Amino acid sequence: MTRRRLAGLLLAATVLLHPAAATAATDAPSEPTPSAPATDVPAEVSAWFAEEGDDAVADLGEDLTLGAPRRVATWNDAYVSGEEPDVPAAPVDEWVATVVRRTPETPEPVGVVRAGAEGDSLELLDVTEDTELAAALQEIPSGTVLIRDDTVEGWFGLLEGEVWPLTEGARTVLQGALPAEVFQDFLAAWRGESPPAAVPSTSEGEGGTLSPLIPIGVIVLAGAGVAILLVRQYRQADSRIVADVHAGMAPPPEDADADGPRPEQPGG
Repeated sequence: MTRRRLAGLLLAATVLLHPAAATAATDAPSEPTPSAPATDVPAEVSAWFAEEGDDAVADLGEDLTLGAPRRVATWNDAYVSGEEPDVPAAPVDEWVATVVRRTPETPEPVGVVRAGAEGDSLELLDVTEDTELAAALQEIPSGTVLIRDDTVEGWFGLLEGEVWPLTEGARTVLQGALPAEVFQDFLAAWRGESPPAAVPSTSEGEGGTLSPLIPIGVIVLAGAGVAILLVRQYRQADSRIVADVHAGMAPPPEDADADGPRPEQPGG
């Protein structure tokens, strides 16, 4: 496994285990800056939503209006299986638009309407009161690829190589934003796919570079050796001190005065 992929996996594992650190773990914002609606919508799609959309969402209430439709994409099979990290998703013949309620202040998102191609025309797929997705559609930039994932029952956003969740279902897999090539391995694991084993790099630059863990391990081992030597020295010093104390407190032998020479008494 290359160092680049290993570093990415470590980063992704940290994000998944600690959701609160997801935003700080990457440079991509968890909530991209809002921008203008998508402008690459075919004329026939815009016409269908303008003509059929109002009738489709009538059951959601009054004073409703539809936002600009956005094209839907799904994960590429090759991406899910661990291949082609540069092409995560592909567009499908499906479009989704936000349903908002007109209010004196800020328009209130109340749901979404989806339409799919059936031959040469569009047909209504469903209308749902998904306020979370409706709010996300109002905020994401126009160039964002909108990915529907039926496996997790959620929606993802993809922009400039970064993937982030848009709805609660997607957040069961990912918190915050991650590079698409890093998220690929976790998506494959979630789907039950086995990513292909990475071929070890044979380049001179990577092969001749020591792992940063090696000097750390040397330092740890050296520190442990010094600590052991110090402990031994302290124990030996304590033993000598105890021996000296015992020697000073012990009384002289009883026969030392009988056998030894007696000092001369003055005037004797």
